[in-house]
Amino acid sequence: MALLNFAKGALTAFWLLAILNLFYPLGEAWYWPVNLIAGATLLAHVGEVALFNKRLSQRPQPWLDRVQVLLFGILHMRGLRQA
Repeated sequence: MALLNFAKGALTAFWLLAILNLFYPLGEAWYWPVNLIAGATLLAHVGEVALFNKRLSQRPQPWLDRVQVLLFGILHMRGLRQA
């Protein structure tokens, strides 16, 4: 469980870095790679929301779970399995 929380924290830091990079570019060497990785990650997480939509819609707060899957991806789904 501690490793899962650490991974979610690291992913949160990455999303903050990606948002910061949009408004204050980190430099020419970092701007495009960070944006491409963030875009690919977001696309993968949107796919996970679509894949797990039926399971998420059965949860008490489905929209909150969908947002968390958008942010944390499969890490959030693993947390649901353990809960």
